[in-house]
Amino acid sequence: MMPLTLPESTGMRARHFTPMVVALALAGVAFLFHIIGGWIAYTGDSSRWSGSAETISLELANTTLNVPANLIRHPEQRKPGARLDRLDLAMLWPSGEGYSAAAARDFSNTGDTSPVILVTLQADDQSMDTDERFARVLRSLAAGEALPGPGGLSLLPLSGDGTAGTDFVAHTTTGASGPAYAARCFTPRDKALAANCERTVRLGEELLLTYRFRQAHLADWQALDARISALVTSFGAPL
Repeated sequence: MMPLTLPESTGMRARHFTPMVVALALAGVAFLFHIIGGWIAYTGDSSRWSGSAETISLELANTTLNVPANLIRHPEQRKPGARLDRLDLAMLWPSGEGYSAAAARDFSNTGDTSPVILVTLQADDQSMDTDERFARVLRSLAAGEALPGPGGLSLLPLSGDGTAGTDFVAHTTTGASGPAYAARCFTPRDKALAANCERTVRLGEELLLTYRFRQAHLADWQALDARISALVTSFGAPL
């Protein structure tokens, strides 16, 4: 599946939301480089990877997690008994496997169809997850009507000048309490850069889960969401 392409931004700015739209446009650029930077930082230095499947016991936001070492991205986070505010992981889609010598090529893949899913767990009892942010903020900043997307999703373009690319939300039909699924996505104008999506989910009252993936996997959103949930639950994280 090729990166999704939506109509060019109209540059429209809702009168009552102008400051928010400007902030959103800037956030779109930051969002792009944040995700690309994560992929480059992880795939660019294989010496930081671990092929060990040994389980490491960690403390994150008063929660004990037991995580295989080869899923943990940073050596400093692989210390048994470490007390962390943030835990950075990487897995392959669809297997959910961590790094190994046999999977080294897949973990080094930075292309549009890269199977690497970046997962972050962090202590946070205040921030909105993507579903809530879409229902309360992003839906009001739409640059047009939602378009049909892969896997039954709707693609809602967001306001902005479109200089860096297209910023949109992939979501299911919304009800009174908001969408059942929403992910923030960005398609760079620069074709040398990959198109990505990011979804944040609240886990209990003290943890946020964020995972980042290539737009090529959007059609698998249900299976991907379920796989990530099952993975973090296996660590001992709350749902």
